[in-house]
Amino acid sequence: MINVSNIYKVSTSDKVFVDTNILIFLFSPSYVKNSDDQVEKYSAVFSKLIENKCDLYINSHVVSEFINRCLRIDFDNNFNINQDKNYKKDYRASEAYLKTIKIVLKELKKFLSFANHINDDFESFDISQAYKSTKENDFNDLIIADTVKKNGLKLLSDDKDFMEIGIDIDWYCK
Repeated sequence: MINVSNIYKVSTSDKVFVDTNILIFLFSPSYVKNSDDQVEKYSAVFSKLIENKCDLYINSHVVSEFINRCLRIDFDNNFNINQDKNYKKDYRASEAYLKTIKIVLKELKKFLSFANHINDDFESFDISQAYKSTKENDFNDLIIADTVKKNGLKLLSDDKDFMEIGIDIDWYCK
């Protein structure tokens, strides 16, 4: 176990947008397998953010990704073991889905008790321009980056692709 007590620099004035992968590391149901190092690292950073009463932000894209990713992991790992099931037809109509969505929403609610919802300002988002600047990032990453930049937020993410579009994801280590 690494000692993280003095590694992370978090200020009370930090305003931080939390990416989906962090939610998955910290708030996903137990069936989602995560790296212990990532969980330990981001648990320490998240604890510092909470301890310092930092403003945390999330948008609907992250909520959607979190829910869908957790459900897909459950479907792939626990429901569709023989790879003969259909996600929409078989899984969504199952007791397993109902049980899992209940757990996922409960975990999401824990995080949302710490977070502010932020509008993604889609109406002013220039999709064509955003895609000109990257080959690595998907739509959700681009709209998150746009939201972070427009609102002067820091991004807590484990996704290195954000660095390609000028987002510092290691700000808390400096």
